Amino acid sequence: MRGLVLCSCGPTGRVTNSVTLLKKMVEYNIFDFVFCFSGVSTIDSMVVPALSRFIENIYVYDIKPWEALERSFGEDRHALEASPVVLCFADMRSNGDSYERVTVSRMLAYSSFSDSRPWGLDMYCCEHCGGPSQNIKFNACGRKSYGNKWLQTKMKYYCRQCKVSKQAIPAPDWVNSCRSDNMYRVWYNWPLTHEQLASIGVRY
Repeated sequence: MRGLVLCSCGPTGRVTNSVTLLKKMVEYNIFDFVFCFSGVSTIDSMVVPALSRFIENIYVYDIKPWEALERSFGEDRHALEASPVVLCFADMRSNGDSYERVTVSRMLAYSSFSDSRPWGLDMYCCEHCGGPSQNIKFNACGRKSYGNKWLQTKMKYYCRQCKVSKQAIPAPDWVNSCRSDNMYRVWYNWPLTHEQLASIGVRY
C-alpha cells in the first residue's frame, strides 16, 4: 500500500485544480491513496492522534483507506471539527466477470448548524443574496431525527446580510452519512460539481 499524507491545509484540499492533481497521483498508479487537510488551518495537538490512527489502521491492521479514515477521523469529533479532510484513493469495482481499478475522491466533514457548517458545507451561501455561511444563522427545522436517520433532519436559515429566511431545507441527496454510530459525520465526492455548488447557493 503506497500512500502520501500531506500535512498542509487550505487550498491544497480546497482548490479544484489542486485536488485534481492529487487525484491524478492515484489515477496514474503512483500512490494507492493521497490524504490532505482542507480546513483553513490545522492544530497539531488536535489532528495528530487521529492521523496516527489512520496510518496505523492501514499499515498495521490492513484496513482499506476509506474505512481507515472513518475509523480514525470519523470517530474523532475534535479532529474533524478542526479541519475537514480529503482522501483520494483507489478502489476495485466489479465490471462483469472482471474488476477494474477506479479512483475516488471524497471529503469527510463534521456537520454543525451552530458553527455555520450545515452538513459539513462551510461554503454554503444564501440562495437570495449569495452571502457566505458566516453571515447566516442555521437551525434545525421541525422534528429532529437521530441515530442513523439524523441526516433526515431539515434545516432553516436566516441571512443577516439580506434579512431573508428559508424553511424546511432537506440535505442535498449527494451528502452521505458515515457509519450509523458516527452522527454528524458526512462525506461527499470531492470536488463538488458546478451543479452541486449552485444547489447550495454558491455563485460564479
